[in-house]
Amino acid sequence: MSNKSRFKDKVVVITGASSGIGRETAIEFAREGAKTVLVSRSREKLDKVAEEIRALNPNVLVVPTDISSPEQVSNMVSDVVSHYGSIDVLFNNAGSSYVGRVEDDNFAENAKKMMDADYFGTVNVTTEVLPIMKRQGSGYIMNMSSVVGKKAFPHFGGYSAAMHAISGFNDALRQEMRGSGINVSIIHPALTQTPLLDNVKPEDMPPPFRRLTPISVETVAKAVLDGVEHNRARIILPFQPRLLFLSDLISARLGDLTVRLLQNKVFSTLLGTYRGSLYHHGVSQ
Repeated sequence: MSNKSRFKDKVVVITGASSGIGRETAIEFAREGAKTVLVSRSREKLDKVAEEIRALNPNVLVVPTDISSPEQVSNMVSDVVSHYGSIDVLFNNAGSSYVGRVEDDNFAENAKKMMDADYFGTVNVTTEVLPIMKRQGSGYIMNMSSVVGKKAFPHFGGYSAAMHAISGFNDALRQEMRGSGINVSIIHPALTQTPLLDNVKPEDMPPPFRRLTPISVETVAKAVLDGVEHNRARIILPFQPRLLFLSDLISARLGDLTVRLLQNKVFSTLLGTYRGSLYHHGVSQ
């Protein structure tokens, strides 16, 4: 185990832990002494992650769960408390993504799937964990959103809606939990190299994504751990999206223009959002 121990013996539940950001965050928490709980639908994938983690830290629990099912979530939380006795940190990271225009025939169907998995999944797990944290008088909830959870991109209307819903839920919950000992925060990463968009053809990617260099899962995982340690209410990374949000705050049309400019190689290079590489499909983790 690493000499680092910022989260020594803390019980950390990570949803969507089978790949991408969830996997990397679980490994980082384990490296820093946490007792990690891996939650996702696939036991096979979770077992592989657990095997990696045990090389760093033996305290890992695998609980396959479909977070869109309140019953499965309730059983998962009961299993965690029975095994570890508490839940100190919850990282709501699980989700799905579909790309398409609002006018597409399957838009409503796909949007509902994303709301069930991304938004209601977050709500299901959070509301089940809250009573545990309230009894403890302490806890930390980190919710995953996205840059498009503050400014929508074309072809990402459904996903943006789900991410905006999580942002609203998070803001309300953070204020409601004030003084309870339970801290609540949210992270808005830009395009990240994960398997989330592996089912999307490169030519169908949202236009701004075609000229963006994705950030790494390691970068996001580090920001999650730092955010929990320092109780950061809102994390936006990298810094460039703040300029997008500022332009959108000044004027919706200016915000739309900024999104369109992200497709321009010269603009995106000068801004630092394009660094010579693009999102690549078929990532293995």
